[in-house]
Amino acid sequence: MLVIITVSILVGCSNESKKVVDSKDDSAQTVVENYFKYKNEKNKDKLLTTLTEHWNTQNVVWGFENLDSIKIINIEEEKDEKVKEGYLNNGRGSINGIIENNLKIYKVKYEVKYKNEGVGSQDSGTYDWWYFVIRKDESSPWLIDDMGV
Repeated sequence: MLVIITVSILVGCSNESKKVVDSKDDSAQTVVENYFKYKNEKNKDKLLTTLTEHWNTQNVVWGFENLDSIKIINIEEEKDEKVKEGYLNNGRGSINGIIENNLKIYKVKYEVKYKNEGVGSQDSGTYDWWYFVIRKDESSPWLIDDMGV
């Protein structure tokens, strides 16, 4: 009986430590999920909390007035090293000095519906985009730095 209790406690502690690690890893994905949530709510202030500072400029067109809805269909972390290298060497990573440990990339399949077609940069439909999520260091928050096909 003592062996069963001891094993149960060890398994419980082991699972608990995995949960902590997983929730830390999930924080980058949560930022992407929140981005879609706030965009669907048309809440620019909250949306900006998911993005790096370069998004907070006057020339960014949010298109909220034409947006009917947007939602994630699927989200997966991108593991292809070539995509990561592309961001780090040729994308915004070549400008902002982010290192590989502070970069996560998510391939997001999402559905967007607009009130009027042909008004914005895309029409209603289903799209697959990469979201490049970065942090300055291990104690900094994850933020979306770039996105696209």
